[in-house]
Amino acid sequence: MKKIDLESWARRSHFEWFSAFADPTLAMNVRMDITNLLAFCKQAGHSSFASIMYIACACLNKIPAFRLRTLAGEVVELDGANVAYTAMSRAGNFVNCRASLAAGYEAFAATVRANQEALDRSDGIQKQFNDLSIVDDIYCSCVPWVDFLSVTQPIPDHVPDNKSIPRVCWGKYSKEEKGTFMTLNLTANHALVDGREMAEAFCMIQRAFSAPQAFSEGDIQKNEESGR
Repeated sequence: MKKIDLESWARRSHFEWFSAFADPTLAMNVRMDITNLLAFCKQAGHSSFASIMYIACACLNKIPAFRLRTLAGEVVELDGANVAYTAMSRAGNFVNCRASLAAGYEAFAATVRANQEALDRSDGIQKQFNDLSIVDDIYCSCVPWVDFLSVTQPIPDHVPDNKSIPRVCWGKYSKEEKGTFMTLNLTANHALVDGREMAEAFCMIQRAFSAPQAFSEGDIQKNEESGR
């Protein structure tokens, strides 16, 4: 983690302007082609849920703007973020779980699988919510029951630093004439992220969905560089 020097930061004026907003949220919803990804997951025995989450968050980690956070009045750039995501317990409650991206896809998927197995054994009575003081996360959620076109993510207004955490959400897969598609939502703080970085993220994620064998962060980076 490194501290951003606001005095010399080229984005200072943008940061100060949007930080004063009660809601500085920037959100985009884009239809993504996941045809190749789903075929690859089926052939390789991978979870599409874990794969979408891993690819999306690994790509966001490659873009510096999505690693920026506010922390006690300062702006810092993380070395990398982990994933905090919602999963359903046996009782039907939604519980927040965490998984690390650092060790690669196989370890990430194993953690997601272990978390779900634990939830399947639990009574699900006690809910667990994110620790809002933790900023080195990317929040992920899935709404697999509906093929939505847009979504608005809840962001707490009583914890300013939490507003700097990027959020990812996707919906039900839709089989169409040209393949299988879903809506992917990316939500970020406009004081830290612009539309250009949003577009870069969507393009990078789509390239990874189209070449799903590139599950490692290194391979995703190579794909991103070759796509420019």
